[in-house]
Amino acid sequence: MSTLEENLKPSIVLLSTSDLEIEVKELKEQIRNLKENSDAEHLKIEEKIDGVIRGLAWLNIAKSQGMWKSRTCRYMDNDACSAWNVNEPEKLGIPADAVTLEQNGNKRISVLKFPELCISCPLYEAKRTQ
Repeated sequence: MSTLEENLKPSIVLLSTSDLEIEVKELKEQIRNLKENSDAEHLKIEEKIDGVIRGLAWLNIAKSQGMWKSRTCRYMDNDACSAWNVNEPEKLGIPADAVTLEQNGNKRISVLKFPELCISCPLYEAKRTQ
């Protein structure tokens, strides 16, 4: 027989059923481990998402307080806060459309457009009724 014929002969590998059983058991174990790891990862992700949801709930409460304060504060003048002069509002994350430039060069914040400024303002005073 030539070398070519020998190469073309089908090669048959005999495997015992016990070898196959061992291999199947190993595969089952690997799949189970993957599932357990996946479940653990899902739990971690769910816990993080729950934390984000709780944080957003508190943020919404704070925003509602800021909105209320922005409408009831004595320093609210023509929709802007007259108590604060913010030199670099962009560094504080205040949107450009909420910033007004006065003739004297002071930058004032429109608290109707950005009530978040009022959330923890130490200068807040309720408007006095006349």
